[in-house]
Amino acid sequence: MPIGGFLDTLPVAMFVAVHIILLLVGLWVIKKASDKKLKYAKAFWLYPLVHIGFLSVFGGLLTLKMGVFLEQILILIMILWIVMNA
Repeated sequence: MPIGGFLDTLPVAMFVAVHIILLLVGLWVIKKASDKKLKYAKAFWLYPLVHIGFLSVFGGLLTLKMGVFLEQILILIMILWIVMNA
């Protein structure tokens, strides 16, 4: 069994709940960063988009590979955005 194969035995609802929680945490971070007028607050919008992408996987709109691909691209853009403006 590949590493992490046990995750296939867990209910999809659990993964949906985790991504909803992470989406809400991302929105909270954006609010805090915006309230404090942090220079990179706009870059943090990419993080909640990652979780919308994963929710789209669980909703059947995207394949898992496409969801992971989009997640990696969005996180890379966020990191580059922050570093290039540091």
